[in-house]
Amino acid sequence: MVSPAGNQHEAQRLFTLKRYTLGDQTADPALDRITRLAASLCQAPIGLITLVDDTHVWCKSRYGNAADAIPRDDSFCTHTIASADLLEVPDTQQDPRFKHLPLVVKPPAIRFYAGVPLIADNGQAIGSLCIMDTRPRHLTELQRELLSQLAQNIILQLANHLVSRAQHATNKAGIGIWEMDIPSRVTHWNDVINQLYGIGENDDIDRFSRLNVYVDTDKARLQQALDAAVEHQRAFNDTFQLITPQGLQRWVRMTGTPVMAKGHVVQLIGTMIDVTPRKRIETQLLKQQALERAIMRAQASFIDEQENTSALNYLLDDLLRLTDSEYGFIGEVLVDQQQAPYLVAHAITDIAWDEASRDFYARNAPNGMIFSNLDTLFGHVMRHEEVVIANQPGKDPRRGGLPPGHPQLNAFLGVPIHVHGHCIAMIGLANRPGGYDSALVDFLAPLLGSIGQLVNSLRISRQQRSDQTAIARLSMVAKKTSNGVVITDAKGRIEWVNEGFTRLSGYTLADAQGKTPGALLQGAQTDPVTLSRISSALAQKQGFEEEVLNYRKDGSRYWVHISCNPLPQSENGSEGFIAIQSDISESKAHEEALYKAANIDELTGLANQRLVKEKLASYCLNATNEQPIDIHILNLDDFRRLNELLGYQAGNNLLVGVARRLAQLTTNEGFSGRLSGDEFAVITRSSITASSLQRCINETLYLAGQPIKLSTCVGTTRYPHDNSDPDTLIRHAYQALYQAKTSGPSQHAAYNPDEEQSTRHRQKQRHAIHTGLAKGEFQLFYQPQVNLQSRCVIGVEALIRWQHPIEGLLSPAAFLPLVEGTDLEYDIGEWVIEAALKQQTLWQQQAIHMPISVNISPRHLLHPGFLPQLQALLAAYPHIEPRQLALEILESATLDDMQAALAVLSACQSLGIDVALDDFGTGYSSLAYFRRLPVQLIKVDRDFVRDMLSSQDDRAIVESIIFLAKKFSRPVLAEGVETMAHASALLALGCYLAQGYGIARPMPALEIPQWLKDWHTTLPQDQST
Repeated sequence: MVSPAGNQHEAQRLFTLKRYTLGDQTADPALDRITRLAASLCQAPIGLITLVDDTHVWCKSRYGNAADAIPRDDSFCTHTIASADLLEVPDTQQDPRFKHLPLVVKPPAIRFYAGVPLIADNGQAIGSLCIMDTRPRHLTELQRELLSQLAQNIILQLANHLVSRAQHATNKAGIGIWEMDIPSRVTHWNDVINQLYGIGENDDIDRFSRLNVYVDTDKARLQQALDAAVEHQRAFNDTFQLITPQGLQRWVRMTGTPVMAKGHVVQLIGTMIDVTPRKRIETQLLKQQALERAIMRAQASFIDEQENTSALNYLLDDLLRLTDSEYGFIGEVLVDQQQAPYLVAHAITDIAWDEASRDFYARNAPNGMIFSNLDTLFGHVMRHEEVVIANQPGKDPRRGGLPPGHPQLNAFLGVPIHVHGHCIAMIGLANRPGGYDSALVDFLAPLLGSIGQLVNSLRISRQQRSDQTAIARLSMVAKKTSNGVVITDAKGRIEWVNEGFTRLSGYTLADAQGKTPGALLQGAQTDPVTLSRISSALAQKQGFEEEVLNYRKDGSRYWVHISCNPLPQSENGSEGFIAIQSDISESKAHEEALYKAANIDELTGLANQRLVKEKLASYCLNATNEQPIDIHILNLDDFRRLNELLGYQAGNNLLVGVARRLAQLTTNEGFSGRLSGDEFAVITRSSITASSLQRCINETLYLAGQPIKLSTCVGTTRYPHDNSDPDTLIRHAYQALYQAKTSGPSQHAAYNPDEEQSTRHRQKQRHAIHTGLAKGEFQLFYQPQVNLQSRCVIGVEALIRWQHPIEGLLSPAAFLPLVEGTDLEYDIGEWVIEAALKQQTLWQQQAIHMPISVNISPRHLLHPGFLPQLQALLAAYPHIEPRQLALEILESATLDDMQAALAVLSACQSLGIDVALDDFGTGYSSLAYFRRLPVQLIKVDRDFVRDMLSSQDDRAIVESIIFLAKKFSRPVLAEGVETMAHASALLALGCYLAQGYGIARPMPALEIPQWLKDWHTTLPQDQST
């Protein structure tokens, strides 16, 4: 028996078999025609299509008498799939490989066998097409050729199933696919695009009719993009707005890529996806930002112009802009002597329509227009203190009619504004396109609250001016103090209070008389120790000064400083006390603010790093070996990229959501804090584990209605097992966190002193790399790429090296694995691109013109800053044509996030930069996927090229890749060309582009000019053919 090629090769072959068949071992009647045809053409009684899994060979189709499945060890097919071509056995009884097989020694007693391997698109043999006979014989050359052709037809038929599955998956994913034939302009769409257009599958609507669904500006942009794709071979990727025949408004993201043949665009292919939800979120965010700006202006007005109604004019302008309303007003609601409400419009749109109305507006608007008719739409708002939405005012029973000449009223919104449960103001808006709804009222609620504060401040200012007049009539004590004054009898019962006391507490003289201040003002959170000192002083007829937390009549709290002194005995022998109460709530609030500033994280409300350490120290005092405490440090995975993609405000909202969850989790045990950025600490007993913290973070968060999934790495240490001080405990938890993060996202690690040295070593190495970049210790070596046929040098590949100050020149394998998944990976990639552009500049000064290829890692390619930085670098070197810079990406880089990779590669192509697919053949990309990749060069992996002279499998893979590249009109370059024998073999296969040690080793830039001069002498003259 022939053994399979290696575990890795066999695993890939079995994966390929599963991809083509999905594990379906049943017979396929659709293949029976080919089986019968093979048996008939070869004049054989038995014809089979077999597939080989890890244990058995089973029939997918058969003609003649054959078993459904047999063990691999007993089959001819096992040998067939190990060969690269047709396997023919003229006489099985004379062949030592097969003479002992059950099929030979038992019925049907096979004497002749011929089989062709079924080779998939990735070069893996998954089965065979074979014919068998009960007599020895030979196939003719024509029969051999026909049998090979039929085997290829079988693979094509299986591949069609793959394409059908891919198309079905695309439709299910909501991805529209379109193709346009350029000569005829005939266009094909899948059902997804029909649905996006709102068109039934039977509707006869051509391309031009479909273009008409787009709004005019976007229709013109789309036509320009299509024309540019055809005329200038320029791919596009843009967002367009359309309106379906049903009147639905949609935004779609459309891509288009030209397909070339003989130098001309013959076809456009592209995709279309619905991005309407995202656009609506963007629109809502813009409105929210406008609302927030309006609120900030309102709050600034509240601070700066508390006694000036002109601030309301600016707020009215904001309201009209936010709601697209034509006109409106902001008014204060007052009551007359009969307690009937009326309106004083402090801000109102000038809609005067004749001389009389203009004169009325000029006379009354500056001091506030008064409206007292309650039998109107706005009167209904004041009377019932409820929102009025009238989108057909002319038919609304609450209407009051308009004066002659008044501008038309098409829609009306009236909203009452309450402060402390009382309606003190209202707004009125008119003529919004499409009318008004309750959602708009909810949206405006924060701004209306700010308007209420401003109107209330105006009212308070008026009241204060009135109070000042009343204060002038008070006694000398009342005149000289704005504080609360309380006079009690000898038993502490209140006899008199001033209005300052009433303002502070809400209690009038009638409310307070006969009660003690303690019974009237003190509550659950008043300090009992302070109250004890006051009681002792009163009992001893002594004065005192204290700071006390009191409660107002409405239940709200306020702080006062009390200065109390005993009154002298009067002529009638009565005694008592006089107390002056000063409101110190503001200073107390300031003290609290200082405490929060020093101890509380402003964004999340959690303990900050200082308070975390302080509370950790107190927890450690009570911890024992039986009741230890766990110190967890959490770091959100990939939060930096989320912050860059969603914006800092959205990032802050996510942090607040995480903090809220951690606070809830530690409500009954332990506490949580924010250390910095996206790092949090949780100090708790062992009942809250790292896993429970990760589950807490993993629960879906919603941002502007959109679901966001977060994950976190956790580092943990335990006290007193880790018997260290609080600073060291936190540092150890951080070290565990760093250990977890090196293992990938959503990982946990506990502090281990043995691993600390390893973690520090890696951190030290990364720091050395960061320092080396800053000091210029890195350099690029260049390996030439040549055309073996013309002997022209077509470019060089830039390969990074580190001139380490101690270890000497280091290859990428010595340091690149250390930076994978870190910010250094991006920094090194950017350095390589700029270093290549600098070298291009120097070579151009020496009249050396050839492209430089640079390698881009998958993380670097998909980084949000990759494209902007690439554009900035190209702009910084305008003398270098973009075609002089090429990017090499791994096949796996595009498989990680295909849509994102395609978008970036398309953008690179639009910049004029060529892209090469490196190490091709080592990934798992399908033909349909490969066809969509906007790459200009295929590079065959060096491992296949190196072993192609000794391995038929590797030679077949190389040949297949060359054939595939030609089919898609892509040039192919072979890496790992180590000898002239490799070069000759590649030329014979039709691969003319190569690089490798047999041509030139990577060299410093200074050696390239001399190598170019020597190049034509390095190859024998017959190598040019």
